[in-house]
Amino acid sequence: MTRRKRKLFSVLLPVFVVLLSFVTALPALAEGRQKVVDMADLLDEEQEEKLQEQLSGIADKYQCDVAVVTTNSCGGKSPRNYTDDYYEQNGYGYGKNYDGIMLMVSMGERKFHLATQGKAISVFTEYGLQKIDDLISGKLSDGKYYAAFKKFGELTEEYILEAQKGTPFDEKHEYRERMGIGLRLGIAFAAGVIIAAIVLLVLFGQLRSVGTEKNAREYVREGSFHLTRQRDIFLYRTVSRIKKEKPKSGGGVGGSITHTTSSGRSAGGHTGSF
Repeated sequence: MTRRKRKLFSVLLPVFVVLLSFVTALPALAEGRQKVVDMADLLDEEQEEKLQEQLSGIADKYQCDVAVVTTNSCGGKSPRNYTDDYYEQNGYGYGKNYDGIMLMVSMGERKFHLATQGKAISVFTEYGLQKIDDLISGKLSDGKYYAAFKKFGELTEEYILEAQKGTPFDEKHEYRERMGIGLRLGIAFAAGVIIAAIVLLVLFGQLRSVGTEKNAREYVREGSFHLTRQRDIFLYRTVSRIKKEKPKSGGGVGGSITHTTSSGRSAGGHTGSF
């Protein structure tokens, strides 16, 4: 090899190594940064930054991707296929099984899809995904997009924590929404008012010294009433019958239903409307 070729090789080799490292790191960059892709422009800059910070924190802490994507149209694809393809083509997912969940909202179709891959399939069961639908679809319908996405992030963390205990939310382990601090304070205040009212009623009742009697018993002189004859007479009988319900057969078995994506991966999911 000539001196000129060696010199050229020594210059190009570091460049090649840097480019190779950059290409290899692309999936990691997607994992660490792009948690909010607002192509439909539903969020302002501050909301997007807050949501990015929230979802990134959850994803990094539990090594399970959590992302929100908005679009104006699914481009002729079904919401499920659009979300699966976007998830895979943009390098989402942690680890070899691409663990993660993505919420995609399409304004054109007025539909959203929740896509899961890897360990997220068992964390977010069919029941669990439907529960998320119940809790965010109303906010999406009302145009409260940031509130819906923030709630989605909060729910994903609650679901992951519960699954880590070995009991993911499912038909036999239902999700119970936590009461907000305002509601808890309201209940405590109402309970205090009720207790105070009961105490006051008791105290006022003790102040009564004279009252009326509805029965004549208090006005009968003791020993003046003598019963000379008594007997029992059967008048009628009442029979109540209650139908014994037969146990229902079938019923849900819980868990997740999976399908195969266009690239051959296994994925779970749920599509909803708003």
